[in-house]
Amino acid sequence: KLKNGLTYYIKKNAKPENKVDLRLVINAGSILEEDDQQGLAHFMEHMCFNGTKRFPKNELVDYLQSIGVKFGQHLNAYTSFDETVYFLPIPSDDPAKLEKGFQIIEDWAFNAVLTPAEIDKERGVVLEEYRLGLGADDRMMKRFMPKMMYKSHYADRMPIGQKEILENFKHEKLVKFYKDWYRPNLMAVIVVGDIDVAAMEKKIQDHFGSYQNPKNEKPRKIFDVPNHKETFVSVESDKEASYAQVQLLYKDYATPKKMVTINDFKDYIAKGLFTSMLNNRLQELTNSPTPPFTYGFSYHGETWARTKEAYQSFAMTQENKQLDALKVLVEENQRVKKFGFTQGELDRAKTQLLASIERSYNDRDKTNSDRFVSEYQGYFLTKEPTPGIEWTYDAMKKLMPTVGLKDINGLVKDYIKEDNRVVIFTGPEKDGLKKPTEQEVLAVLNRSA
Repeated sequence: KLKNGLTYYIKKNAKPENKVDLRLVINAGSILEEDDQQGLAHFMEHMCFNGTKRFPKNELVDYLQSIGVKFGQHLNAYTSFDETVYFLPIPSDDPAKLEKGFQIIEDWAFNAVLTPAEIDKERGVVLEEYRLGLGADDRMMKRFMPKMMYKSHYADRMPIGQKEILENFKHEKLVKFYKDWYRPNLMAVIVVGDIDVAAMEKKIQDHFGSYQNPKNEKPRKIFDVPNHKETFVSVESDKEASYAQVQLLYKDYATPKKMVTINDFKDYIAKGLFTSMLNNRLQELTNSPTPPFTYGFSYHGETWARTKEAYQSFAMTQENKQLDALKVLVEENQRVKKFGFTQGELDRAKTQLLASIERSYNDRDKTNSDRFVSEYQGYFLTKEPTPGIEWTYDAMKKLMPTVGLKDINGLVKDYIKEDNRVVIFTGPEKDGLKKPTEQEVLAVLNRSA
């Protein structure tokens, strides 16, 4: 870390040659917007590409395209609930281009041009993106989020924001968001590529070391998702929806446990084997003469909130077969709960998992830089461990034989419950297509269980 709290990660990796992946990660997103700032985290992302102190107006994109970095294809960014991330892959064999790359990410972090004229110019662009981007999935998501993330701040802070606020917000509201949250102690700079590590560390110190955090900095709050006794059902449809799907979530009662010890890693292996075995069963169903869905998948993992994980079953289905798909997902979950898996299934899953990790180990010298960058980003944002493929392969070989059916069959008892559940149906809206009712969904859920 730098003295101002900025975190940095540097790794030499020559795949691809003469390239370096630069990434600026801000541990702040739409979840931190005030009521009158909804949509401004995403708006801020736009402004960073719209002109900075060193690269006014369109000079930034023009310069990058002149050196072969194409907007969207290579150069990109995203805004989520909890983070905003900027990607910049550039040539590493030209010192001038490399220096420009660091100037760009420094400017994104601290020197975006936020004049009233520039903000108003971008307002129309963002509103058009809002209009076009708010497709069927977004519209349906806005409707089901209050149930999926019940009574949590996540339900009220969709990154796309509110149209009325985007049309009318005062310029200083955007400036405030930038100054509050784009600060060194909420940032990481990640540099992975065909580079000299010591030279890159000096560049980070030179470009980022002088910036200070605000004197009265706002606390970076963490937002919980409350548990609920009810089973919520959201049946959503849209005329532009092109496919139907089913989601079933059993939310955990407690906050996620960090992976810290060897025993935690053994639990992680057990979860992976559970997922593999159950999805092998679902895959067999999709290959049957009368498949209940075109694709089915179940796993235990993250939701939109960092503080809440869930056991989740998912299916893509014919538009008039959502209830049938839900019935099969519930039945397969209950079959595991009642009878568990067989030794033969476990042996097959272990063989698959070891083969996969062995392939990664054997190809470790061919690993692309963006893979390492993503791992470091995960560690910075959520402390997701990054022990490296050598350690992982060795630990897997040692621990895999110690994972038995008892370890795996016991997992589902904590996953499946009769409260803290949400069922979401999304699909097309058509004449003659009957929309399932909430009562029908609950009846299938309870009868199949």
